[in-house]
Amino acid sequence: MKINISYDIIFMVKNMKQYMQQKFILIITFLIFYFSIELIAFLWVGFKFLPTAFLIDLILSFFVISIIILIPSHKISIIYMSLWLFFINALFVTNANTFSAYKELFTFESFKLIGEATDILNLDYLSIPAFIVFILICVAYIYVMRKIYANYLRVNDYEVTFDLILKAVFIFFILGISSYTIFTSRNYEPFEEYNQDMNFPTLKRYSLGKYGLIGYYYKEIDLLYFTEEAEGEYELPVEIAEKSEYFGLLNGYNVFTIMIESAESYAIHPDLTPNLYQFTQDGLYFPNHYSENKTNVSEIIGINGHYPSTSFDTNNYIYHFDHSIPTILNSEYETAYFHDNYPVFYQRGDILDMIGFENLYFHSQIYPGEKRWQWDGNLTLDSFTATEMLDLMYQTDDPFYYFWTTLSTHGPYNEGEENIQLFEDLGYYDLIEQTELAGDWTNPLADYDEEDQARMKYYQAAMMNFDDALGILIDDLKAKGEFDNTLFVLYGDHSVYYHDFNTKTSSYDDSAEYYEMDIYTSFYTIYNETLTNAYLSNGNLSTELEKFVSPYTIAPTILDLLGKEYNENLYFGGTIFSDIEHVFYSNKITTFFTDMVFSDDGIEIVYERYYTGPEYLEEFRIQAEKIKEKLLIINEYYYYTKELREDN
Repeated sequence: MKINISYDIIFMVKNMKQYMQQKFILIITFLIFYFSIELIAFLWVGFKFLPTAFLIDLILSFFVISIIILIPSHKISIIYMSLWLFFINALFVTNANTFSAYKELFTFESFKLIGEATDILNLDYLSIPAFIVFILICVAYIYVMRKIYANYLRVNDYEVTFDLILKAVFIFFILGISSYTIFTSRNYEPFEEYNQDMNFPTLKRYSLGKYGLIGYYYKEIDLLYFTEEAEGEYELPVEIAEKSEYFGLLNGYNVFTIMIESAESYAIHPDLTPNLYQFTQDGLYFPNHYSENKTNVSEIIGINGHYPSTSFDTNNYIYHFDHSIPTILNSEYETAYFHDNYPVFYQRGDILDMIGFENLYFHSQIYPGEKRWQWDGNLTLDSFTATEMLDLMYQTDDPFYYFWTTLSTHGPYNEGEENIQLFEDLGYYDLIEQTELAGDWTNPLADYDEEDQARMKYYQAAMMNFDDALGILIDDLKAKGEFDNTLFVLYGDHSVYYHDFNTKTSSYDDSAEYYEMDIYTSFYTIYNETLTNAYLSNGNLSTELEKFVSPYTIAPTILDLLGKEYNENLYFGGTIFSDIEHVFYSNKITTFFTDMVFSDDGIEIVYERYYTGPEYLEEFRIQAEKIKEKLLIINEYYYYTKELREDN
């Protein structure tokens, strides 16, 4: 018996054949647009044409759209399909912009920064071509759908039977069960690997290139937001790191670590930055220092020796950092952190308190009663901050461990009229001009237009101001008789990426690909006269070490020099005095590289600067694999030891 069903409930169709034909027209249209958008997105960020595990991508995308078989109304089906394609198109334009600006891929974990660090975003990094492509895709989709709807989906109202509806449900059920069976089959290795793969946050570039947009972001959302709470005890595997020949050399010495915002070695000059230059001459200097992480990540790496695959969620959890430098030193040292910013920025206040610093000095402590600067280029000068820090330091008679994250060298370098005037008043621009006229300084962007050259002079002036700040700290330590027994560790958080300085100053000019590692260089030096003398007395002829290093070597080096044993499972790098070939893992772009080779997954070599030979590549892969193993340990450590905050 036939039963009439309201037109408002179901779009009438004449028969199953016509119904399914129309649905499959929509399904095929969706797949064509989906793979077209994915193809454009992949080419934009340097991937191959399609995912390497294409079958997974195809089945997932088909499963997503096949739901319209159960939606009798073509209009509602089109709305459903349009929402999905708009989302996919939005993923393309977002990835295109983040990659163009930072060589990074979008992750939903970025939403954790909303309300904290969004004011750091700069419109200069918006990719206009990407937005044009986004709009063209939308226009093309609207045009095609209008044609399809007018020519293939316009039908009269028909009477529908329960039998017809049941057949549609049955077809969808068969398609769904078939897809799910294949998808979860343990007889097909790619699907088993996808189901078991927990490395999506660790290897997001590799994973996105392998599984496609839907495959990657489905799994990422599942891992980020739907992972069950940890249960049971966790026992951290312990492996004490091998001691260097300088182990304990600086036992009881002060440690002053300074992470210089966007510090590059080309800004170090004997006349323009004499204090920094002296450190590179009389201390240990590492011209092959590479770093590619966000500022807060490089900061924690320098303090903690590692960073997990996903960011810390201090709004909901308490974490235990039993192996950080301040936690290890607190019983003997005065520990303090300094940064002229709000504590909520990157959740620094919570994280650094958990990391173990006894004292945290943010803007309200350094400049009480004063409003914080804005992202308009007029950032507080480091020399001003260093002066204010003097009243906050030396609170006890114990040796100290201080960590200062600087500010005034942060980009952009084409804004900030007040700072430009300050630089002029301090004589920086005059000194730059005099040094340039004397032939003793050449603008690293001399081959570019006047605007870029002016920006570079601003950056150089900002580095000169930090050098003045360093001089203020040095003079104060000397006056207190503490300079000689203080270990200075100075490093850059990342390269100068504003205005594409990192590519324009590299050997690749301004057309560098993400895998050309010279765009990730930054400054790194360690200074203490006792250390330098010991190093030279061991037969070393120069204090300039050409070995490849990164911020991962900072924490283990400090602990080794202070005579503190540490669990090497929680440190991606070793002491700078280790003979082991160091490999850098970028938490930001989730890749592995040295100054010679680059890899997305630690196995397949994407780029080789020069021929290195099979032994070098084998050692590179061994060290990359160790990092992945340590990441699993570290992720489990925080997963099992974190505690739910009582105030939530």
